Formats: sequence, C-alpha cells, structure tokens
Amino acid sequence: MHLNDTNLRGLVSNTRRAYDECAEVYVRSTRTLDLFPGLDHELDRFFVTLPGSSVLDLGCGGGRDAEYLIGRGATVVAADLSEELLRYTRCRCAVAGAVLCDLMALPLAAGVFDGVWACASVVHLPSETHPHVFSEIHRVLAPGGVTAISLKEGNGEGWARSVRMPSPRWFSLRSPEAVLEELAAVGFVSAQVWPSGRGSWFVVEARKRLSAEPFVGVGSR
Repeated sequence: MHLNDTNLRGLVSNTRRAYDECAEVYVRSTRTLDLFPGLDHELDRFFVTLPGSSVLDLGCGGGRDAEYLIGRGATVVAADLSEELLRYTRCRCAVAGAVLCDLMALPLAAGVFDGVWACASVVHLPSETHPHVFSEIHRVLAPGGVTAISLKEGNGEGWARSVRMPSPRWFSLRSPEAVLEELAAVGFVSAQVWPSGRGSWFVVEARKRLSAEPFVGVGSR
C-alpha cells in the first residue's frame, strides 16, 4: 500500500492520539515480561551482544523493557511517539533521557548508541516506510552497534484492534526474508531471524558494520 505524505502524517497522528488516550490501559496490559513468553530471553540475547552500555529503547511504551535493560547494567535513552507513555517510563525507571519522536525522523546524533531495541514499534508503520526507519536506526548506531527489531510475520497491513488496547492501531505484517534484505540494503551485517514465543512475532537482529569490515551477509535460525 502506498500512502502519500498527508496520509502518512495522519496515520502517525492517529497512532500518537491512540496511545496518549489509552496509555493507562496499554501500560497495565503490557506491564510485566511474563505476559510475553520469551521476551526476557530476547532482551538477554540483545544485551549480551552489545559492544557497550548505551541503548536506545525505540518505542519504549511504559518502560517495561527499559527497566529490565537498566537492571542488567545498560544506560537507556527512552524514545516514543506518545508523551503519556514517556511519562510512565520516566516514573518507572531511571532512564538517561526521554525523547518524544517519530521513528522516521529521530532527533538524535549519528553514531551514539551501542544498541537499538525496537520491540513492537516498527510494526505500527506502513511497510513501505520500514527501510527508512531501518536507515535511521543504522544512522544512530555506533560502528559495531547492534539492533533487535520485533515484527509480525504475514502479508497485508491496516488498522486493527488487539486485546491489549481498545483503540485500533496500524499493523504491518512482514516476510522475514524481505526484512533481512532491507536491513542489508541500508548497511547492516550479520542479520539473523529468531522466532519468538508469541505466535507470529519474530525478532531480527543485525549489526552495524565496523569501519573497513567486509560484508558478512544475512541468515536465519
């Protein structure tokens, strides 16, 4: 599906409004890791691959994952589209910063993070924008930095409701193979796909190439 700039801005605005208006419900329904089988293992796998301690939690929600990573020793900057969710995150844990932003235009300097954790955030943008989001993630990572991005497998996209939030949200279903190709195209290496314990969700992990490092390629598990 192709959206013009006006429609895309409207989609982002509607998504922000939905999270701001339903923040309390959303935070309550997503508050603990045990509600998401396998998520703790995904966070641990991401953490141990970090070349340093600085992490951008991109789409931080209510701060659940930021709190866990801080507990492991990471220094976390929380970023989200919703000011209300950022407020919950700031109350929940000692983040190093809280940034209100759109995933497609991160107001952050290039090359400053050792890791970017993007759990169930990119999924709420049209698939045609994903390559640009991946390029923004690549831009803010330091050389050798890693990212973990969770998405839903399938075909199609559009507005849908879920049990965790009363307002509809945009969901883009993706082919893991297509995501791997898009990550490679913007400069990521060593990309791998991991299944999650949550139905059709999957996690793609990739690394920003070090200076003068040859291309490694992509794979899956």
